[in-house]
Amino acid sequence: MTDLDRSTLLAELLGYVRDELATGLPPDLITADGPLLELGVLDSVRTARLLAHLRTTYGVRVPPVHMTGEHFRTLETITDLILLLRSRTASL
Repeated sequence: MTDLDRSTLLAELLGYVRDELATGLPPDLITADGPLLELGVLDSVRTARLLAHLRTTYGVRVPPVHMTGEHFRTLETITDLILLLRSRTASL
């Protein structure tokens, strides 16, 4: 697990969602603070793919208690969640 700053992590997530989740939306509509659920970026299948990506790329397993609309509202909130979970894992 490498150390990432927030802006780097956010940029990586933005690229992943734009390039890999195949939403059918123009990439410029997917922004760091755009509402992912309202835009239709995340559905059950894409959320599962995103969770797998977080696990393999960042070593983060998202517990069920954190699987909320609040945590997955935007790429910014997902970034904050990853940093929170990584810091908890690092302190164990």
